Amino acid sequence: MAGVRMTATDRRQLITRAAGELFIARGYAGVSMEDVLTAVGGSKATLYRYFTDKSALFRASVQALCDEWSQPLHTFTPGSANLTDTLVALGEHFAGVVLTPEAIALHRLVTSEAVRIPGLGEVFAEHGPNAGHAVLGRCLQQACDDGLIRVEDPVRAAEQLYQAMLGHAQMRLLTDAPVKLTEAEVHASIAEAVRVFLHGVSVDPA
Repeated sequence: MAGVRMTATDRRQLITRAAGELFIARGYAGVSMEDVLTAVGGSKATLYRYFTDKSALFRASVQALCDEWSQPLHTFTPGSANLTDTLVALGEHFAGVVLTPEAIALHRLVTSEAVRIPGLGEVFAEHGPNAGHAVLGRCLQQACDDGLIRVEDPVRAAEQLYQAMLGHAQMRLLTDAPVKLTEAEVHASIAEAVRVFLHGVSVDPA
């Protein structure tokens, strides 16, 4: 039986996924378009029809990886009506996305190459941190609508809460600090950040 013909979208996804894995493993300078072609097969003409050069492929791979990894955040469903529990659970979801070795490697790579690749920083920000802040911001907006908290800008508040929850743990990993936070310490950081944040913004602080 003849195989199913791959659509253009499927082919593009195959290329960006393979390229993303190579970039994370070898770094930007360590990957050539020929390396990607070897990994996915097909012709050079097909590869260049989708991506004009390596920088375009790298930007697309960063976007695809960010979108894939952040999917659990976009499908997050609160398991409790309690706002504290919801924010802690969401913080745990964030930790499961941004503290993985792959995510840390990509973050380092983007930081090192953003000054040389036009638009890379914007792509990473939009599909990475900003996308996550928007999810958390919507949660805070709902809490405002429910009369539980009071913040002027839910997205800005989300950015601040995120940094309080995970900024320290993430920075230690990004800089390869000799002492990293354990899972228990990450959880404690998230819980304490939520407690302090809600104390400051709750309509009736405990």
